[in-house]
Amino acid sequence: MKIQPKVALCSLLIGLFFVLPLLAQSLTPAEKAKKAAEEKVKKQAYVKKYSWLAIEEMRRTGIPASIKLAQAIVESHSGTSPLAKEANNHFGLKCGKEWTGKTMFRLDDDRDANGFLIESCFQSYTTIRESYMRHSDHLLNPAKMDRYGYLFALDVLDYRAWAEGLQKGGYSTNPLYAQILVQTIDELALREYDLRVLNEMNAGRN
Repeated sequence: MKIQPKVALCSLLIGLFFVLPLLAQSLTPAEKAKKAAEEKVKKQAYVKKYSWLAIEEMRRTGIPASIKLAQAIVESHSGTSPLAKEANNHFGLKCGKEWTGKTMFRLDDDRDANGFLIESCFQSYTTIRESYMRHSDHLLNPAKMDRYGYLFALDVLDYRAWAEGLQKGGYSTNPLYAQILVQTIDELALREYDLRVLNEMNAGRN
């Protein structure tokens, strides 16, 4: 019997879903610490490289730079995911009904009528800056006001409320999404970027 490539790939992904956590559990404490340290270095490098984009977008739209950076780090695996590398998509934004630009198809969490995983359509950009701007536009989209609109009435320094709001709005299907964002912000002290922009804005008013 001939096995369809997509079916085989789905089976492989499902297998990895169960196997990888077991492999992670088999690491010694020293190995876990080393892996965590390596991941933190990658995250810090990402922040150093792209924090200016998050600051620029906070000035333009009011979205906290801490939230922007945390989402980008989580969604793009610190800029190392295939979607980030090949499509400059650092926020995992899918095509939806309105997108008319370039696209990239990858397996994610979309399923057909029979419940089988199918390729999802993701937005593709020419530059990473465009990805950061599109993320802002996504949250500001009038068609998504019921999901994200109230976020812009929150205290810009209340990144925990922003993280919880993004999860409630359905940005990610991960039930721990808000927690992961907050942990990322705390781990990398990303709140300092929010304070920097806020101080600049207050100074400009005086």
